[in-house]
Amino acid sequence: MAASDTRSCMMVAEAAAQIVSQKLDVLLSHPVCVECLPMQACAKEAKAKLATIQEFISTQYRPSKPTEWWGRLLQAMYYAEEFIDKFHLREACERHKALHMAVWPLALLISKYRLRRDLSILVNKMEELCDEKFLKEQAEGKRKKESASSSSHASVPWQGKKLARLTSFWDQYVPIYFLCHEEEKRQIMERIREESSDIRGISICGQQGAGMTILARWVYGQAKYMDYERRAWVHISASMDKREFLSELLKQVDMLAREMKHMDIEEIKKMLFRKLVDTKRFLIVLDEVQPSNELLLRELAMSIPFSSRGHIITTTQDDKIAQFMDTSGKGPIRLQYLKDEESQKMLAWKLHGVRDRQKLSKEEKDILEKSGGSPLYISLLSGILSNAGEHERAAALVEEGSMMTLSDIRQLSYHKLPVHLKPCFIYMALFPVGSPVPTRRLVRLWLAEGLLDSHSYDIERERKRPPEDVGETFILELADRNVIHVVGRKADGSPKACRMLTPLYEMIRPIATSMGFVHIHATSESKDGNDRDPTSQQQQSPAQPRERTKIRWLAEHTNIVTDIRGSSYPDLNLRHIRSFLSFYLRRGMLTKDLSTFLRKMTSETHYSLLKVLDLEGVYKPSLQGVLRKLVLLRYLGLRSTVLDTLPSAVAHLHHLETLDIKHTNITSLPSSLWKARNLRHLHLNWFYIDLKKILKACRNNAMALAKLQTLSGLVIGDVKENAMTGHMNSLTTLTTLKLFLQHSVNDTPGAAGKTVADWISSRLTNLQSLTFGVIQEAKPAEEAQLEKRTADETEAEPAEEAQLVKRTTEEATKVAKLAKEAQPVKEDKATKKAKRAEGAYPATSKTGPLPELSLAEQHDDLLELYLLGQLNKPNWTKLLPVSLRVLTLSGSKVKTDVMPELGRLLRNLRTLRLLANSVLCQSMSFVKDGFPSLQILKIWKLPKLAKVNIEQGAVLHLKELEFRHLDSMEHVEGINECKELEHIFVVVKNGAQDFVDHLKKEIGHGVYLYKIEDTETPESMDEDEDEDEDDKRPNNWYFNRPRNGVRADAASPHPHVPHPRISLTGLPGVGIHWGLRGGYVIKAGRLCGRDEESNTVEFFEVVFGYVGLKRRDHVVIDKRYFRPAEVNNLQGDASKAKKVLGRKPKVGFEKLVKTMVDEDIELAKREKVLVDAGYMDAQRQP
Repeated sequence: MAASDTRSCMMVAEAAAQIVSQKLDVLLSHPVCVECLPMQACAKEAKAKLATIQEFISTQYRPSKPTEWWGRLLQAMYYAEEFIDKFHLREACERHKALHMAVWPLALLISKYRLRRDLSILVNKMEELCDEKFLKEQAEGKRKKESASSSSHASVPWQGKKLARLTSFWDQYVPIYFLCHEEEKRQIMERIREESSDIRGISICGQQGAGMTILARWVYGQAKYMDYERRAWVHISASMDKREFLSELLKQVDMLAREMKHMDIEEIKKMLFRKLVDTKRFLIVLDEVQPSNELLLRELAMSIPFSSRGHIITTTQDDKIAQFMDTSGKGPIRLQYLKDEESQKMLAWKLHGVRDRQKLSKEEKDILEKSGGSPLYISLLSGILSNAGEHERAAALVEEGSMMTLSDIRQLSYHKLPVHLKPCFIYMALFPVGSPVPTRRLVRLWLAEGLLDSHSYDIERERKRPPEDVGETFILELADRNVIHVVGRKADGSPKACRMLTPLYEMIRPIATSMGFVHIHATSESKDGNDRDPTSQQQQSPAQPRERTKIRWLAEHTNIVTDIRGSSYPDLNLRHIRSFLSFYLRRGMLTKDLSTFLRKMTSETHYSLLKVLDLEGVYKPSLQGVLRKLVLLRYLGLRSTVLDTLPSAVAHLHHLETLDIKHTNITSLPSSLWKARNLRHLHLNWFYIDLKKILKACRNNAMALAKLQTLSGLVIGDVKENAMTGHMNSLTTLTTLKLFLQHSVNDTPGAAGKTVADWISSRLTNLQSLTFGVIQEAKPAEEAQLEKRTADETEAEPAEEAQLVKRTTEEATKVAKLAKEAQPVKEDKATKKAKRAEGAYPATSKTGPLPELSLAEQHDDLLELYLLGQLNKPNWTKLLPVSLRVLTLSGSKVKTDVMPELGRLLRNLRTLRLLANSVLCQSMSFVKDGFPSLQILKIWKLPKLAKVNIEQGAVLHLKELEFRHLDSMEHVEGINECKELEHIFVVVKNGAQDFVDHLKKEIGHGVYLYKIEDTETPESMDEDEDEDEDDKRPNNWYFNRPRNGVRADAASPHPHVPHPRISLTGLPGVGIHWGLRGGYVIKAGRLCGRDEESNTVEFFEVVFGYVGLKRRDHVVIDKRYFRPAEVNNLQGDASKAKKVLGRKPKVGFEKLVKTMVDEDIELAKREKVLVDAGYMDAQRQP
């Protein structure tokens, strides 16, 4: 085989060896090994021999062993991983099947025998692989060589608490590639700021590694401060076809778009056209366009209305494409390789922290000459050298040869990664190329795969660091070595999302695929007999997995095609898959019937080895009947799947660590889930749960939820104080808590609120992030109108998310219009405005008084705090710990200016957000030396605030300032004292200009001011916002489970929590379809039965009145369920049947509706019989 094949095999074998090493560590701590000394000795011997092989591999940048040797090593690692996982699988299955006590000892004995046999075989395999003398000499030489020079991360400051990582690394972190191309940045910003009445194309071109994508990503980030209503970033691969390209554009341009599997290309184009024609200004970035993508560019040109305004930025290496796509009249922006002086300054910044070329040694300058001025080369080179020992820097590359190509430096940058980072880095290749990967998601996937174990425990297997902390450190190390790009930051400064550099992705992915370590499957809609679109540009990847390869990690997305044979499923051995991730948001080959696919995975065995099932964003995957076989599952990601129910089998997944059901319709969990012993992260979708049940489960079982770190999206009702007594020592391991108390408007949290507050203050001392609020059930309105309820809910629910500003969509406006016609009585705008200003306008939920918290004394690790509710004369020194990095106040109604006190107290604060009615004073002052670390300040919806004063020496490091909906605001004094201020973002009412003109006069040179006039167009949640911005409050305080009719169990789970609401799930005329044996159909615009008509509002009044409920407490309009492509009217006319045929209705409107409700209740009663008998899941939808 070629040398490249040998190196590929070596790279994958090294990662596999690290995975097996961690599995052996876990096995050594297992009771079977601890209690059986011969087993323990065998496992230790295997571990020792593997360590010798790993030492040898670390010396082999250029492999000295033949490909056949590396192949045998890889097979040995696959064998070891499989028998260890199967040992754990047998153990889990035996527990799952609840074997009789008489059978258990025999099953355990057989399992021990198999494990001992397999360990002995592994030792023999490694003995055959080891040339002991050769390997020991190589490893010993490397140890001597590195003993005085190699750097270790054991003593670096970021190995400690999260606050240390933030202050010692992330606060100072500036990606090295941001230090170049300053002139090009200036040019492109000038172009996109120019006022234009048409579409302008801007091209960025250059050689590979010149930094086109980095520059475009920087501009895309800056655009969030501008008045772009819609933004989209599309990485274009050679395999992308027209449908995939247009679908990806539409999904980003229209965040409300749903499943598009039934839409053809023309329908997608028309919808994209409609969205852009109503857009004031848009930005589209097309990354890495190639000559083969010409058809895609033509399709885009035909899909964009000529009358629209916006910019299209294209990055490409092809000069013809750059010329074609640039319509600015100034020609493409060409990125050249750097000159020697710029290259040296860039390297000096990374190695010495200053842009002074004189700081570089002669050896470092000599090494730099090999780069040829390529920013990518210099970036990777600096990542290698900065992590090498002082005496190793000069020799690190010199011994590798006098000249190195860009391909060589890519391989060397991977080779120089610490061995514990290599499997984690390869895992990132599962994500689509160029796409941001949320760090929240990535760390927990690494955790589920066991890739963080080696640094979480000491040699005695005692946990020394939480694995989540280890994962965050791994991301830090990868960023420090410049092999990943941090593309977004959270409010506390930590990375929100990152991505693998495209050149490294293009190197890693084919290697991992060819060795069977990874398989990435992409599909397109079948258009011809070969299951391919005739217009598709899909090409088969050069690195194909071998037939029936034992694939370890499997991903499905649309921009890489490695299997186009047209079979129902790729020809893979699915028995060995440990991770399955789907990024195919519409139903693709593998997810159109997920249960079938998962059953195929387990068809050859009773249970599966699968540990990760990540379906985030997949539309309503079917999970019934398959979860019970995934007994080793550790990660179940169902975020944004719009699922209605969660299978009860999830409670029997004893190894489950992460369960994410955020942005779904799930409103209940199996009660036995609260007994889970290994659950670490639970993300809910803001629904009611009885806290007493959770705490009681923990008290009755000492191991229940003993490892829980994240509990997010929880709403609890009134809790009696005596019910909480004895339960408050539970859940003390929590690091993230997002919790809301809910009670009726006439009540206060009282003793129950105080008990919960005391629990948080005195018991949950490990918290790093806390969201806590009190919400009240709204007072009944005289005539609540659908439009008024929707609009006021947005006004009354203060929240920190980008969608807050422009909440109402075009479709929601149409539905509201329908409601207007049904109920014409309505307040005028002046009256409504006055009521809103007074806070008297009825709303779905209002904030209530917060119980007293005391966080300053014991919460030394608390970094982020969000408080929603009224603060009564707060004692800030008692409430707020000095460690805070992010503080958000909403609805606090503080009547005095507290900024001087907070500025002196919160010296570490990086982000301060003052949201709706948080402060009710007329002036606000930032005093000298106050908030010395503050970088982001957001002030929203403070109705009385008229003046902000910034004294000299205050907020010295402020970079971003944001004002939204400050109707009384007149002056901001001293803003020119903020020398580091870069951006001011202002949202004002249509036509309001005085405050903006004032700011323009006050700001200094180099500060960019962006104004957006408030319109009805929604602002999408973009990737540059904080990952958990939408966690700040529930989208719906109550249940949001749509149901056909009224539930049989009409009693509310809590006396102050409304029953589940019914959602209008479509456009006027097409939203609700409710069938009955009599042949009647309910539609959102009309009820058509015989010749009688009635509007939707009347229909719901009859439905809920029939069962003793009020319609306004149970009906909401949820824009998430608007169908993107529908006709606006599907209304029939039955009058002709009466005139011509003489047919008259025998059933009136009210009787018809009551009959339908009776039918649904009867159906629910029958279902209850099946539930009680154990034949049906209690939450199953009909």
